[in-house]
Amino acid sequence: MTLYPYPKDMNIKKQGVAVPGSETATTSAVYKNAFWDNSLIRFDEQGKALPRTLYEVFEQSVARHPNTPMFRRRAPIAPTKPGQALDFATTTIDTSYATIQQRRTALGSALLSLERLGRLRDPRAAPEQPSPPEITYEGIPSYGDKLNQGARRGWAVGIWSGNREEWQIVDLACQAYGLVSISLYETLGPDVAQYITNHAPLPIIFASSNHLTDVLKVAPHCPTLRAIVTMDPVSGAERDVLTQWSASLGITFLDMSELEQWGCQPENFFAPGPLEDEKELDVERIVTISYTSGTTGNPKGVILTNWNMTSATISSAYGVTTDLVKDPGWKFFSYLPLSHVYERFLHLLVFYGDGTVCFSTGDTLRLLEDASVLKPNMFPGVPRVWNRLHSAIKIQMDTPGLKGALLRRAVNTKLANFRSTGEIHHRVYDALVFRKLRNLIGGEVKYMTSGAAPLAAAVHEMLKIAFSCDVIQGYGMTETIGTCTKGIPEDNTAMGTCGQIQPCNDVRLVDVPEMGYTHADKPNPRGELCLRGDNIFKGYLHDPVNTAKTIDAEGWMHTGDIAEIDAYGRVKIVDRVKNVVKLAQGEYVALEKIEGVYALNPLFATLLVHADSLRSSLVAVAVLEPALAAKLVQDVLGQTIDPANTEALNKAVLDPKIRAYLVAGLAKVAKKNKLNGYENIRGIYPRITPFEDDLLTPTQKIKRNVAAKRFEQEIDDMYNEIEGAAPAKL
Repeated sequence: MTLYPYPKDMNIKKQGVAVPGSETATTSAVYKNAFWDNSLIRFDEQGKALPRTLYEVFEQSVARHPNTPMFRRRAPIAPTKPGQALDFATTTIDTSYATIQQRRTALGSALLSLERLGRLRDPRAAPEQPSPPEITYEGIPSYGDKLNQGARRGWAVGIWSGNREEWQIVDLACQAYGLVSISLYETLGPDVAQYITNHAPLPIIFASSNHLTDVLKVAPHCPTLRAIVTMDPVSGAERDVLTQWSASLGITFLDMSELEQWGCQPENFFAPGPLEDEKELDVERIVTISYTSGTTGNPKGVILTNWNMTSATISSAYGVTTDLVKDPGWKFFSYLPLSHVYERFLHLLVFYGDGTVCFSTGDTLRLLEDASVLKPNMFPGVPRVWNRLHSAIKIQMDTPGLKGALLRRAVNTKLANFRSTGEIHHRVYDALVFRKLRNLIGGEVKYMTSGAAPLAAAVHEMLKIAFSCDVIQGYGMTETIGTCTKGIPEDNTAMGTCGQIQPCNDVRLVDVPEMGYTHADKPNPRGELCLRGDNIFKGYLHDPVNTAKTIDAEGWMHTGDIAEIDAYGRVKIVDRVKNVVKLAQGEYVALEKIEGVYALNPLFATLLVHADSLRSSLVAVAVLEPALAAKLVQDVLGQTIDPANTEALNKAVLDPKIRAYLVAGLAKVAKKNKLNGYENIRGIYPRITPFEDDLLTPTQKIKRNVAAKRFEQEIDDMYNEIEGAAPAKL
């Protein structure tokens, strides 16, 4: 067992402790985990040495249980007619840890053989030039001359696909053979792929079949690209076309399964793992560049080492309930994008904890169907997913008649019990009311996680009592491998917080006086959250300016998040430095904080609050839930419109009466939550059509600058209407 439960005698009221004498004139004290010392990420409580690299994590896991399923997926049903979509059976296919290890070794050997034979080398380059191009790490304080050491080769391998076992096989091969893995975002399109390919740079990209043409279209603009590898079988005329197209660009087209077969040949075999004299260097070797999916500008390449990733994995294993991995074993539901650190890190934790990753089909419309077939017991999510579930339950609670009354009684009873005793089970209501809800996601979920953004306390509580399971909110960033804090399941007072500091991290708060946050605030210190620890990234690739802005001279990483440390030593995110806008009258508005208040209305599927420093008020662009929007149109306008008729609903919700109704409703929310007058939303542009993928990050955060540009005319029209400059054109 590699998971470590909370101490039986733990004191919930003392989860974090301040280091004596560490407070300064402008910062809080340094806070640490109260249960576990940082040394426990190197040696466990029995003194046993723990893994120091991802290669060791995987090898030790295979040694413990070679025949345990590492991956599980639904069996595909081949189309029987031309043009028919791929379907999936209710049966599943398992792949063992030992099988993945064999495929990893075969692929890694093939990659080194390709390099040895010059297949990834620029034919125009001088013979002495390294081939393929190595990544350089200039501008990384005290690390610039070390990060290439310990790398067998040091060049990068791109991965462009959805979640699947081949994604992990490529990544594992990179870990075992000293290569640097770089994921291209599944949803962000060819422009971002082109940027990352050139920025890294990438000589080779593994791609699923749906991205092969995308790679070839950007290839003429990517001079370092030498090979494209298809993850899916491609045969006949299609393969001929792709091969010829690639050849015309000076690129080799390869097949992943054929590469693995080639790597199995004795003449192409390379032993996995670091060379004998590089084992210590391998600990601090760059293992991946994880490009942030940030909400502004081009993505930044976050440099992460073996020890960054491994220390985060081991640290997060402290405080994972052992109930999760009892028979029939840990089954993790994988549907969030692997290109994002949150999902990728959770996979590593599952591997370390001897579990099974259960892949969804990748079709969002099949998500509940996938869960019912795969029956996971760990279900990750982001606030946007959980907010939708919360809204759906609230809608059902408002249903007239016996059904709505029973649900309201069940929810209110369980909430009262949970708040007073921490109990999340109820023998009658669980069987009578909530069993059907649990069955929607397979019926076996014991552990839900939430990350990427703050989770509202009301949503957190609702999930716990509706699904009768642990719901853990954590805090982390790409730059920290998704790791910093984590909630304790038994702590029923933790709603709205991110929980206790993890063993690998120290935290402190730095005063932000212009926003009114200082470490002297009462009852609890507040300020910008700053982190230190083994999991903290080494810098941004080719970007010394932003690296210096983020990591200060003392080694503290500035997160840009405003936090509070409460009396129990828990961290709570209360604001965001970067998303604060100064309005024309001089007042500061925290956009994410405001959105968190307004967006809990089930009518809103998505809400973007917009502020302009040249204006004195707020406006919003809102995506409405179709069924609730149709009811709103019926109530306000007397029109009956089918919720599926998106075109008609889009037109109807723009009626001035609807917009006035929505603004009035927002005003009531503002008053109830005691918002300031300048925090009221005075104009709204409603629509039914969801935001396009290019407006969202993989974790479903809205890219503010892109959205503001997309809706520039609508925003201007709202301000003109508010300020009386011109009639609204909405």
